[in-house]
Amino acid sequence: MAPIDKMSVVLVAVFGVTFLGEKLSLPNWLGVCFIAAGAVLVAYRG
Repeated sequence: MAPIDKMSVVLVAVFGVTFLGEKLSLPNWLGVCFIAAGAVLVAYRG
């Protein structure tokens, strides 16, 4: 259940950029990528 919960942060960031026109800086995108990678790792290790 934790990977699904963490992917919500990634989805919110992507939806914000796509539909609301938000601008994310490079450090923000790196954070989103790290969260996504961590969720994937937890899903495979769990």
